[in-house]
Amino acid sequence: MYRQPREAHEGRIHTVHYRLYGMMYLIPGGGTADLLNAEGKDYLPTTGVLLYEAGHQHPPDPKDLKASTNFVAVQKARIRWLVGGRPATLRTSRAMVERRRLALLYSGYFLSGDLEVPKGARLSDFLSSTKPFQTLYDAGLYLLRPDRPVIEIEPYERFEFVTVNLAQAEGVLEAPAGKPDDTRLTLFG
Repeated sequence: MYRQPREAHEGRIHTVHYRLYGMMYLIPGGGTADLLNAEGKDYLPTTGVLLYEAGHQHPPDPKDLKASTNFVAVQKARIRWLVGGRPATLRTSRAMVERRRLALLYSGYFLSGDLEVPKGARLSDFLSSTKPFQTLYDAGLYLLRPDRPVIEIEPYERFEFVTVNLAQAEGVLEAPAGKPDDTRLTLFG
């Protein structure tokens, strides 16, 4: 049992090999990234889990169900990203952060969205010093296609926010500086 009260939230967890649909339990007032960044706890307890192979179809095809179980302790370091819960709790003044449009590259796809970083911080410095789980706002999932340039790919799915594991991204791209109406920046908004 948990030592403190928890709130149940549905979650869709993506790892390299699996998609897990189930319930996760957040501390009241805390966000998903806050729970995943908690030190000393290497696993995320989930209940009522439906287990599918890695993929993106949502909702998943029922025939693709691999297993169902009452409980899975998901190793946090293996989580690439997840949908569900709440955005992270901002630990500083809103005036001290800015949102930057980023794309996180994974095998065969990328997630694009806004990440809150300290004002004026270099992205490489922030990535080197921050906790691995972060909230990506106004996010989109884009499937890479060899027959189309990246800037022409339409989002496969959109999210108000996703919680990403920066340590699992194969690369992080920052939106290029330019005119907001420059059509070459379609990927970033």
